[in-house]
Amino acid sequence: MIALIIKRGCRGGLLNSLPGSLFVPEKFIMLRTLRSPTLSALALISCSLIAAGAANAAELTEEELEARAQKAQTVLTDTAFYDRWSAKGAIESPATAAKVKDAADKELSRVDRAMKDVQAACTEKFLVNKCIDDARRLSFSREREIRRVIVAADEVIRAERVRKMEENRAKNAAAKREPPMKIAPKEVKTDRPEPIRIAPKKPSEPSLPMKLDGADGRKASEPVNLKPKEVKAPSEPAGIHPKEVKDASAPALIPGSKVEVSPDATRKDLEDANEAWYAEKQAQAAERQREAEERAQKRRKDREAKQQQFEKSLEERSEAQKRYEDRQKEKSSGLAKYFREGLKHAQKFPFAF
Repeated sequence: MIALIIKRGCRGGLLNSLPGSLFVPEKFIMLRTLRSPTLSALALISCSLIAAGAANAAELTEEELEARAQKAQTVLTDTAFYDRWSAKGAIESPATAAKVKDAADKELSRVDRAMKDVQAACTEKFLVNKCIDDARRLSFSREREIRRVIVAADEVIRAERVRKMEENRAKNAAAKREPPMKIAPKEVKTDRPEPIRIAPKKPSEPSLPMKLDGADGRKASEPVNLKPKEVKAPSEPAGIHPKEVKDASAPALIPGSKVEVSPDATRKDLEDANEAWYAEKQAQAAERQREAEERAQKRRKDREAKQQQFEKSLEERSEAQKRYEDRQKEKSSGLAKYFREGLKHAQKFPFAF
């Protein structure tokens, strides 16, 4: 529910005609309760229009408002325009119809202004709604009459347009049309044409033998003396020597070997030096492997000792927790003993309490 408190500019008018109105015959306050937002918006728009009319009317005196209302009432009750142009045959030509339409537009504007003047005067009366409704009925009647005249003028203009179209159609139908173009058909030859006569070729005379001496009288060139090729003696075969077998190379020392060998050492000395260096490297690798196994064994024993110590600590903690729980169970106060005895008594005699 929307409550609107509107002052004098909207103390009557259209709002009182809407449902749910509560009109207070006081110039300053009107309490209005609307049942929907749509009606609320319509009421606000109507109220603003009436308030604007009332503000304009407030600038005029009561005599001026009354004079304007009488003139407006005369306009709303005047049917002279309709009586003049509604008679049969009053609009006889399209030119007259165009003038009548212009006059009808001016007459509609005149009726609209008269309606506004009457509405402004109605705001000063006690029965505001009745005054405005009477003026609105007269305004609707005048507007219907004017629009009937506009429809009659449009009908005259349309009839003239149709008449011109019919005249043009009849003129085009009566106009002389040129005959269609005559196209002669092609002539078809029926006589068989004569065969073409082809003369046989005449045999040409045999050509004369070619003169080898030349046309310029020069003698023919003599043949060139060609000598036979000389046969050369066969070439001797190339000498092929077998590959030379090289002596076996002396063995080199193992890279990184620290064995001292004299430059004049024999092959056996070098081989012994390499074997001694290899045996030394193997011994060093075995020593490193033994040391690694000893370290791993020591770490394994340390882990096992720590694990045994941890398990022993867990057992001691478990025994301590068990002893603590036993002491808590054995520990009791006089009040706890009293409650235990009361509980036993209650279980033994449940209906004693």
